[in-house]
Amino acid sequence: MKAIVVTDQAAGTAGMKLVERPEPQAAINDVVVQVHASGFTSGELTWPSTWTDRLDRDRTPSMPGQELARVVTALGYGTTRTARPAQSGRW
Repeated sequence: MKAIVVTDQAAGTAGMKLVERPEPQAAINDVVVQVHASGFTSGELTWPSTWTDRLDRDRTPSMPGQELARVVTALGYGTTRTARPAQSGRW
């Protein structure tokens, strides 16, 4: 799959690049979605959660994007939400 990723916080939007990424697999209680379009804000590149997780571990390369046009493509074992494969809309 193709994705826009950022790896260098100091580079800002100039550090974004389109790369090939592996297809994700649904883990326990996960939902995999196919994203058709995504939007992000420039401020997102300054959010600590873009670059590190809650234990302060590096998250790069990070894929920015908060608003998604998507379709659910897979559910992980134990998923109990109402999302179903091929369900579309906005979360």
